[in-house]
Amino acid sequence: MKNKLIRLSKIISHAGVCSRKQAEVLIKNGEVMINDRIFREFVVEVSTIKSIKVKEKVLNKQPIKLWLFNKPIGYVSSNKEQYSQKSLFKLLPKNLPRVVSVGRLDIQTQGLMILTNNPTLSSHLENPKNQIKRKYIVKVYGDIPTSCENLTEGEILINGVLYRNVNLKVLTKELNHNIMEIILTEGKNREIRNILNHFGLRVKKLVRISFGPFELNKLKDGEVSEVKKSILKKFLNSIGFDYESYIR
Repeated sequence: MKNKLIRLSKIISHAGVCSRKQAEVLIKNGEVMINDRIFREFVVEVSTIKSIKVKEKVLNKQPIKLWLFNKPIGYVSSNKEQYSQKSLFKLLPKNLPRVVSVGRLDIQTQGLMILTNNPTLSSHLENPKNQIKRKYIVKVYGDIPTSCENLTEGEILINGVLYRNVNLKVLTKELNHNIMEIILTEGKNREIRNILNHFGLRVKKLVRISFGPFELNKLKDGEVSEVKKSILKKFLNSIGFDYESYIR
């Protein structure tokens, strides 16, 4: 059996030190040591690692953590800001460790976002193959056509893009106050807005209220709440992600 190799930048990133790109710069500049020797290679054999230091600081294992965050309208789900945009990461408490978001909500969408200190978990939760449900409540302008009133596990082709497992349910049907519940598993870019535009509807307000078993409930705008270890462990085990695992 071949010895397992791993990118050193991945280990550093998952330990919450910095991004992978920043980690590669640290490696290149000789600021990373493995077994008390400067290590400038980007790939390392797992079995040879006894200790890792970054800028003379020992790298320790980080337990997987998950937070629920209520994203307000007007914030982008990225650290990168353009023009007058504001990043949601500016709203996070200063004592929070380095985290990544699980997927994104566009600037005009509000509601539940999942944050984690483990990028591998983030990728796992985002992957459409894992069929994790996201539930939204949306207010729309326009007359709701019969064809989308109660769509279950539907497939919709729009401008060459196939949207799978789309579930639409009408909650209220009133003039200028149509409210729908939408459940998705893919999370493609502007998925809900594109689907509703396809049916001649325009989004008035869009809120994500749940992601998997996690719910927005009474979380206030900009508020963060950490998921209890017991709940997180149960959830991760249910989706085949070992809570005790570590990227090394």
